Amino acid sequence: MVSPRPKFLLVCLRQICLLAFMLLFKVDLKAQDSLHKITQPVYVHSSFFYDFPQSFGASLGTTFPVRSKKIITEFKGGKKIIRYRDLIVSSDFGFYRYPFNNSGIYFFQSIGKRYHKEMPYYFEWLIRLGALRTFYDGLVYAVNDNGDVNVLKDYGRYYAVTGFTAVFGHDFERSKYPRPFSIAIKPSLWFQYPYNSFLLPHFSVEATFLYHFKSFNIGLKQKEVVQLLNK
Repeated sequence: MVSPRPKFLLVCLRQICLLAFMLLFKVDLKAQDSLHKITQPVYVHSSFFYDFPQSFGASLGTTFPVRSKKIITEFKGGKKIIRYRDLIVSSDFGFYRYPFNNSGIYFFQSIGKRYHKEMPYYFEWLIRLGALRTFYDGLVYAVNDNGDVNVLKDYGRYYAVTGFTAVFGHDFERSKYPRPFSIAIKPSLWFQYPYNSFLLPHFSVEATFLYHFKSFNIGLKQKEVVQLLNK
């Protein structure tokens, strides 16, 4: 018969290591978890769009949160840090112009996370999906089965688009003198496909102005988590 003592000693050693780790860092990771109903602003935004190397355009859209998380970290000396993590959605409809080549109209639907504290600056990352319709410059001809040549008006193609966007913004509603707008810079990497049986990468930058109408808000639940840090 095998003695249970080695197994018991192993369990005790594991518990001692865990206790030592907790004493070393003195962290209580979760002291309180609750839900609150809050109101958050819905922003209407417009952007100036530049796609490298020489394409430019503009877009209009909306941005709003659908879920929110408030994380409160309390230190032993009374210091408190409040952070927010919001799940957001954004819609954009716009156009671009590539001189002497083509023009396009696009629709992007995005979802991602917003990170901010109790200060005006914020950061977002977004995953984008959408559709693109291009229109070629110049005349495009087509030959039918009878050998007749016809001019195709407003000829172009439809494409799917997928991409990733980072957002660096300043929310003036959380500044010392609150104003109902924000500004942001949005670098993006996105792909247009199928393009010649493959895909075409794009790198774009948007300068965005967001405005919050006073009565344009959305109600949602905010999860509040309190962490006690006794370091």
